[in-house]
Amino acid sequence: MAGIVALYNFDTKKYSPGEILFYLVSSMRMVQHRGKAYWKMMIGDRVLESKGSIPSNDTLSKLIKKKKLIGSNAIGYLSKRAPIFPSMDSIKIAFDGFLVDTEKLDLHPYIGSAKDADPLFQIYSIFIKLVNEKKDNSRAAEFLDRHLRGNLILKVNDSIFVFRNSTGFKPLIMALAPNDDLVIFSSENSLKTSFSNFKYTDVKMGQLLKITAQNHIQELTSLENNKMLMDPFEFIRESHVTTTFNNKSIYTIRRNIGKVQANYLSKFVDLDTVYAEPDYTRPMALGIGLELQKSILNFEISEGVIKDRYDDSDHMIDFSEEESKNKLLTTGKSLKFILADITKGKKVASIQGTIQTGSTAKETIYYLNKSGVKKIDVIISYVPTIDGRQVGLYTSNREFIANQYMGRVTSIEELNNHIAKDLGCEKAFYNSPNLLARGIGVSENNLWFPEWIRFLDYE
Repeated sequence: MAGIVALYNFDTKKYSPGEILFYLVSSMRMVQHRGKAYWKMMIGDRVLESKGSIPSNDTLSKLIKKKKLIGSNAIGYLSKRAPIFPSMDSIKIAFDGFLVDTEKLDLHPYIGSAKDADPLFQIYSIFIKLVNEKKDNSRAAEFLDRHLRGNLILKVNDSIFVFRNSTGFKPLIMALAPNDDLVIFSSENSLKTSFSNFKYTDVKMGQLLKITAQNHIQELTSLENNKMLMDPFEFIRESHVTTTFNNKSIYTIRRNIGKVQANYLSKFVDLDTVYAEPDYTRPMALGIGLELQKSILNFEISEGVIKDRYDDSDHMIDFSEEESKNKLLTTGKSLKFILADITKGKKVASIQGTIQTGSTAKETIYYLNKSGVKKIDVIISYVPTIDGRQVGLYTSNREFIANQYMGRVTSIEELNNHIAKDLGCEKAFYNSPNLLARGIGVSENNLWFPEWIRFLDYE
């Protein structure tokens, strides 16, 4: 998906342009784990954007001076890939989620000159007409809610609109400075680690806000809440480990996801140890290890011997996934390495966050086998991935390994058997919607899954 940030300074005498930029850049760095392929800053009437991670402060300062980025309000956007809608070059917008039911937007009575534009610009045009010209805030919010799963931030001149859809699909928080003279909106409350003196609240589900210098934070409308349907992948990878949900850190929740899954799987596995791969699955691997230690004699808990240095979810990693693929193609060597002295003769499980195409898991299995392991299982922390929207729009065009079994299997056990053969491991274990919900600590009915997955579980 994406990381989004908005900022508004209500006291231009107190906060200098440099301080505003500091808050914007700091906020963006704290959600940079959500996307390192592309970033964009929209300050005043000017824009600064580039590919890759956000550069150093010195480099940024030079770019900001050169572009003359000055203003009391700003939007920040980070993504795992370049913008998919051309209109993002012409309008100041940031959204985290995906669009739905856009095929007939060209027939909308308020479409005007946007009839032949891309869906995002069509939604932008109709929304602006509803909220600014027609002064119909309720219909404007209902229109966004019909076509957006997630959050949207829109900058129009010196006004900023903030909307969170009525199911709360993605998290969105508001942070107010101690004197209410500066407000920050962000994809998650990990900002607390740096701005501890700010006051934090969730933007309400279905809430449409307008932020201006005159009226400050104005609620235009708040839709009646639907049943909460959160994106479960927030709890697997998207949210920062320091983010809190229901007074628990995401790290703690991820560890519990592993614990609940291992508690169920303990009667089906025979292992010596488990290893996290890629790095973001370490909390789940720890939870799995601690739970399996209760039932398996001499079970080892390890920091992890599979080293993955191309996962683009971690902004501290220098290598991109594309660079890893290029290296594998040109030299035949991977950016992974296995500590063979530790793995040889062991019954191991690789803890995967999700299985998409299966190529990463197959590569891991190949190198583990070369190191002399006795057997390999694969434990997947997430549910079967058959819809790219579950793991971010950047995956939507891939061939998902589970897609071929849609409608052909009626239980997770059946799917596990097929996927294990496809991957070349002894056993594969997907998480189920029920187990994942229990690990997170919410009702399964509060998590969004495609229909086929929602009714797929262990027998």
